[in-house]
Amino acid sequence: MITFRILASISVFLLILKISRASGNETSPCDHSETSFTYLNVAVDMITKAKLSFPVCPTVSHATEPRPMDCEDLLRSGHNESGVHTIWPRNRLTDGRPMDVFCDMDTDGGGWTLIQRRGNYSRSYDYFFKDWKSYKDGFGDIEKDFWLGNDNIFALTNQRLYSVRFDMKAVDEEKRYAFYDTFWIDDENHKYTLHIQDYSGDAGDSMSERHNNQKFTTKDQDNDA
Repeated sequence: MITFRILASISVFLLILKISRASGNETSPCDHSETSFTYLNVAVDMITKAKLSFPVCPTVSHATEPRPMDCEDLLRSGHNESGVHTIWPRNRLTDGRPMDVFCDMDTDGGGWTLIQRRGNYSRSYDYFFKDWKSYKDGFGDIEKDFWLGNDNIFALTNQRLYSVRFDMKAVDEEKRYAFYDTFWIDDENHKYTLHIQDYSGDAGDSMSERHNNQKFTTKDQDNDA
């Protein structure tokens, strides 16, 4: 029974972005309209040599506040309380749809997007022993035990460069952590292959040595062979 309690409360997965967003320039409809009028003016001028006047789009700011891609974005915009927040990952799988996530704004500077929590929340001992589709889509309560979903984790970790942190607490309250500076997974076509490297921490490196470049496996789909 003690063994089960330790396993049930073994780890909290945390995901954080460590790169600043590259600024991009968006072209407004007004810019396209102004370009069209310019071409028309040149054509008519060549034929008639007449000076033409044409409307110019007024200077109107269409800038909107960019939607946060992850909890790091939320932290940078002033949201510093841990809890459930909405983000908009930039990825073909999410297609601009919002995603509710739990943000840890306290650990190691904050800005962490949780992808798993596993603890003593009165779940059955085999709660995480699920099939491929469950891990693909995600399951659980993001304020308790949960898995964010492999498609969602792929969407998050392939929009920027990410690091991952494992926080572990035993039943005697002893805490350990493992930090990996490089972390992402591939999509379902590549069996959600894990990429994890550059360890630091006090929990020991059990991930990059054994699981780096390994495909994801569930009880109904064995990809370890």
